[in-house]
Amino acid sequence: MVIAIDLGSNTFRVALVKKGQNAFNNEQIYEKIVGAARGLNESGKIGLEAKNRLFEAIAEAKSKFDFAKFKCVAVATEAFRVASNSEEIFDEIREKFDINFHLIDGKAEAKLTFLGVQNAFKRLGLDEKFSIVDIGGASSEIGEDGNFKSFKFGIITFFEKFKNLKLLEQNAKIYTKEARAFLGSLDNKFIALTSGVPTSIAALKLGLCYENYDAKKINGFELKMSDFDHFISELLKLDEATANVAVGKDRKFPLIAGTLLLKELLSEQESRFIVIDDGLREGVGTAYLQGLFQEIITNF
Repeated sequence: MVIAIDLGSNTFRVALVKKGQNAFNNEQIYEKIVGAARGLNESGKIGLEAKNRLFEAIAEAKSKFDFAKFKCVAVATEAFRVASNSEEIFDEIREKFDINFHLIDGKAEAKLTFLGVQNAFKRLGLDEKFSIVDIGGASSEIGEDGNFKSFKFGIITFFEKFKNLKLLEQNAKIYTKEARAFLGSLDNKFIALTSGVPTSIAALKLGLCYENYDAKKINGFELKMSDFDHFISELLKLDEATANVAVGKDRKFPLIAGTLLLKELLSEQESRFIVIDDGLREGVGTAYLQGLFQEIITNF
């Protein structure tokens, strides 16, 4: 078993991954919104509040997982690729928590995410070719086996640039133009949607709130194009307190921004949209247990 950590631009996710008979499974999971990309557009740095939230999340994870017993493999993504103070933060994490983060590039992130989704497909009994779409906090990864790209837009950076709903709606199509063309060049029956936006849309449709979110119910859930507008409409009806309960604290408008991006990105697709909770975190664990992790982050 291995403790796999995905330090994303918005969420800190941890799993104890175990090799099963036919697939890899999460024995234990933890995640927390840390908002690493908040304020990144303006400052070019991971902010102090975000750093403090991250350190609190790491301390909490260290109290829940047996880091002394299991190997820990940790990766960080786009916000830390961009931020000028990433190495300083990683040094402090090594000193305080004895965790070494690998800063991976966008293609390695996409490949590892694909492995996590592929493993979930195996568990679901889906033996089909698929593409992945992972809209993160500061970047988005898209591709199919052997053909991946990373794009410089994400829900936090997009929301913080425009903030008002009208501007978000006007710019979503522009921001996703290149990614939409790339996705259109792929030819798969299924598009696996992973990350917080599609999982939140599926959760709301299933009557789940942030606190009782259940990944097992989410994995394999199919979305339709109409679900994106419905999700935005439902969130706009909610006051701040109700939205915090429904989708998590301070997530209402970033999720709306992300849904607008996802809607435009998928607007020309005729594929089936399958929501998968598994992603980079599970891909890191899977790759390590398969002996592929170092090769992927070094050579991919």
